[in-house]
Amino acid sequence: MNSSVCGECKLKPWKYKCPGCSIRSCGLPCVKAHKKRAGCNGKRKVTDFVTLSQFDDNLLLSDYRMLEETKRVAESSQRIRNQICKNPYFMETQRSKLRAAAARGRTNLLFLSSGMLNREMNQSRYDNRSKCISWTIEWRFHSTDVVLVDHGVGEDTSLCSVIENHLKPGPWIHKLKPFCDVDLVSLKLFIRQYPKGEKAPFKELDIKASLRQQLAKVAIVEYPVIHVYLPSQSYDFDVIRDFDHLKTTLDPKDSSLYYGHRDTKGITTSREKEIEEDKIKMMTAIYKI
Repeated sequence: MNSSVCGECKLKPWKYKCPGCSIRSCGLPCVKAHKKRAGCNGKRKVTDFVTLSQFDDNLLLSDYRMLEETKRVAESSQRIRNQICKNPYFMETQRSKLRAAAARGRTNLLFLSSGMLNREMNQSRYDNRSKCISWTIEWRFHSTDVVLVDHGVGEDTSLCSVIENHLKPGPWIHKLKPFCDVDLVSLKLFIRQYPKGEKAPFKELDIKASLRQQLAKVAIVEYPVIHVYLPSQSYDFDVIRDFDHLKTTLDPKDSSLYYGHRDTKGITTSREKEIEEDKIKMMTAIYKI
């Protein structure tokens, strides 16, 4: 066969070479005819192997254009996703599911108005498949200006497994060296039980327990903010400690039980639990207003 003539009509000299199947054609009618006959789309298969001896500037340019197209599609998808996620109806639905899931764990979840910094930072989500909340957590280390944020923390994850990722030796966390030098389980973790009030009590958290268990009977604005103290550091706020896991015998006639100060045992009575629930309901009403 004469290689100088069109591969489709076999009459005229060829002018074009198909990038997809390398068929030579003389004009548009033959190009369309060969695509229909061979089922060719006229595009080079960018994933096909090409030997180094066959690689030229045209193939290099084609690969570069493929990477540019991949980047364009990825960025376009991200923009579409962001638009969907920022849709008011979508966001309100997600927040409603998150609030309902938190309520099932006896956590009162409150949301700020649009535009607030903490609301923009919050990436907490409820996964319908796993039936689990993925929390955003903020860590505040006492006597330092270090504030760290974790996203996607499952509610069944222990606090110890999360915080240990931040307390590893290294020059980038030199401000946290005192926290790295002590045993993790000796650290004191606190979360404010109610979001309002300077004298609102803090709940002491068990570093070995799951996040789901720790957030019960706590009112949270957007996401949990956990305060980290060294064992040697003192604090001047009231603390609620949950000693249900210990076999503690209480005297029902003892009226000295109250929300524990730092030097008290902080055992919570049934009456105090009623007060806690009333305060949480009151805070919910305040935020709704």
